[in-house]
Amino acid sequence: MTFALKKMSGFQPECLLEEKAIALISKHKMLLTGDRVVVGVSGGADSVALLLFLSKISDPFKLKLSVFHLDHMMRGEESARDAAFVIEIASRLGIPAEIEQADVKSLVEKSGLSPQDAARRVRMERLEAFADRLSADRIALGHTADDQVETFLMRIVQGAGLSGLRGIPPVRDRIIRPLLNVWRAEIETYVSACGFDFRTDSSNLKTVYLRNRVRLKILPVFEKEFGKSVKETLLRIVESLSVDADYMSAQVLKVFDEIAFAGDKKVIVKIEPLRNLHEALRRGVLREAWRRLDPAKQNLSWRHTLDIEEKVLFGDKGAALDLPGGIVVERDSTSIVFRIAEEESTSAQDRYEGSLSVLLSIPGKVYLPWCGDFIEAGIVPIQECDFTSDPLVEFVSAQKVKGPLIVRTPIAGDRFQPLGMDSLKKVSDFFTDLKVPVERRWGCPVVLHEKSIVWVAGYRIDERFKVDREHEDKAIRLRLIKGASSVEED
Repeated sequence: MTFALKKMSGFQPECLLEEKAIALISKHKMLLTGDRVVVGVSGGADSVALLLFLSKISDPFKLKLSVFHLDHMMRGEESARDAAFVIEIASRLGIPAEIEQADVKSLVEKSGLSPQDAARRVRMERLEAFADRLSADRIALGHTADDQVETFLMRIVQGAGLSGLRGIPPVRDRIIRPLLNVWRAEIETYVSACGFDFRTDSSNLKTVYLRNRVRLKILPVFEKEFGKSVKETLLRIVESLSVDADYMSAQVLKVFDEIAFAGDKKVIVKIEPLRNLHEALRRGVLREAWRRLDPAKQNLSWRHTLDIEEKVLFGDKGAALDLPGGIVVERDSTSIVFRIAEEESTSAQDRYEGSLSVLLSIPGKVYLPWCGDFIEAGIVPIQECDFTSDPLVEFVSAQKVKGPLIVRTPIAGDRFQPLGMDSLKKVSDFFTDLKVPVERRWGCPVVLHEKSIVWVAGYRIDERFKVDREHEDKAIRLRLIKGASSVEED
């Protein structure tokens, strides 16, 4: 049973904040009756108001609440007092609380992240881990309408596109923000009316941080010049952009699945179909490719996106760029490859980390997203085995090869026994002997039965899987269907 705005289970909103929160919960189906919810509580007014509201509705809607607080250890005694305050308020409400500590200063020194970014990253990692331990259904955060407007202005300054200007989502996976349409002034009034206090983070007054500069310097000017209602106007813009961005994101993901393939350590996007897209979709695909290597990332700036277009997509073969987040994007003859920068230190012929793979049934046919080709497997009578010089067609033993097969890109250390040889050989050495260009090696389809290579597609089968004409009446025909010809086959 989901929440609704009308009176349910004996609960009736008593103020505008509660009406707004219930309306947002209902609109986005944030909660189900009986959910286990972890509430992130810093001690500030926003998170305290969220905890008070959820505590008030927890009995009628049978919510199981737990409080989580992370002491970042960045403000000495002030941080310790924040933690003690959270313990006290959770105790008053009869809600269990988890208090953890993290040395964020060390992370800042090691990672080069800003203190706020480092604190946010550690806080979310610990919060998610705690929620996992409790098997929580939801994680509730106290972001407000003010946060939404501030984020919008920050991202304008940072040069974000539509996906960035959509602001903070009310729901993302199991994270919910029930107060996202409530203003901070309403929140402080609510906390006081409930007979509680809240903590004020002294770092929120430091204008060295962009968000603080927006809140303390830019927004007051807006309100002075255009009136107090300007924040409502900005919030409506964010909400409108969010609707547009949702639609565009769906279109981008649809196209991305058609022309790109994402592995753990690299993302490959085919050049020709990418070039033919409308530039809005094209840039969306580029940002999605960058984001896939680290889901915690939110936005790639307009400037970086344009650089990828101009210097890599429409640039020269071999062009490469360093992107934020330790990502490298580079171009070969047919694809743009996004990869984690650490792989750059490996030798050229061993750059096979982050294998990409698909399943091939027998009989069956499968698309290979990383190279734009198809590969097909079929069972044929032994009389139809035609051992010609066509490197794109091979026949292997139906007795030794059972489906389904795995087709993937090469991995450093891969070995097989090339047809006609009596010992194993590294695939990388095999490519070197044949003088296969490096750019073609990492995308070469490799067909495997269990953990053994059956065929390095387009080059050689493994000796151990060759057809025995005298003792077999069937064989498996493997065919690599290149590029445009694959379309004709369908």
